[in-house]
Amino acid sequence: MLDGHMQADQTIQGPIAVGIDGGGTSTRALLMNAEGVTLGVGTSGSGNLHDMGPERLRAHLDEAWRGAWAAAGEAPRPADAVFCAMASVGTPGNRETVQRLVAEVGVAPLERVEVDIDLAGALAGGLGGGHGIALIAGTGSSCYGRDKSGATFQSGGWGSLLDDVGGATWIGTQAMVAAIRDFDGRGAATTLTSRVMEHFGLQHMRELLPKVDADGAARSARAQLAKLVTTAAQDGDATALEILGRGADALAECVEAVERRLDFVSDATLEVVATGGLAENAGQYLELIHAAVQRRVPKAVCITPRMSNVEGAAMLARARLS
Repeated sequence: MLDGHMQADQTIQGPIAVGIDGGGTSTRALLMNAEGVTLGVGTSGSGNLHDMGPERLRAHLDEAWRGAWAAAGEAPRPADAVFCAMASVGTPGNRETVQRLVAEVGVAPLERVEVDIDLAGALAGGLGGGHGIALIAGTGSSCYGRDKSGATFQSGGWGSLLDDVGGATWIGTQAMVAAIRDFDGRGAATTLTSRVMEHFGLQHMRELLPKVDADGAARSARAQLAKLVTTAAQDGDATALEILGRGADALAECVEAVERRLDFVSDATLEVVATGGLAENAGQYLELIHAAVQRRVPKAVCITPRMSNVEGAAMLARARLS
């Protein structure tokens, strides 16, 4: 797995591939040589263009890229191939914006930079280059698959205003909904009420409103509440368990939609990998996701990621080395 450092104390020679993984929480850059050896890894803040805007995203790309070269022990230089697996690049215009930003900070010339959705890196890394379905449950949520023919399909990933069910922002929002319903007497009593108030330092529940407007910073604040829900669920809070159950089933519904759209008919089993910070760090939630996926898609085999998302992006870049 990743340790962020070169394996050998020597000057890097030969072509270099760079994989960049940009999600709602962080941006990671990984240097890989033609033999597939990881040379260095760097990390910065959110890689979501929609939330950050071009200027802040440019700064995060620059910091992650330079950090990877620092970990490799060398001064930065342009790479020979770059693959960026990024959140919020569902339109050609957004992909072109990220491509331009990557070139501007010096990662590589424009013509050597390819940009795709974050799930492309998740699929390549999680399944080790094979076919199947990747599910991201991080700040947001989405699902992406590739069948034996190479056909791909995405379900979900419409952002926190319309979708992202099962992701951290949605779970955090549901925690606040449960808390205000408890406070109002419209919902079940739940420890989420006191947990939310303590988290934000509230003296009165009405003080919650200014904390949760519609900008990117507020989305991040809501996503942080997901930890309260997973902790409350572990402590046996029925409302928290119900929220996680709904989230897991919504994610499984995305997997089912991708399975129906692509051609997996001849596959006796179907590998499904769940990635993203929420899925990877909340053990009980991951168990619920796996159970929900197997209920909806009986031939699904839920596996742990073979490689990280940024390693998947670097693999895709390495495949483009001439």
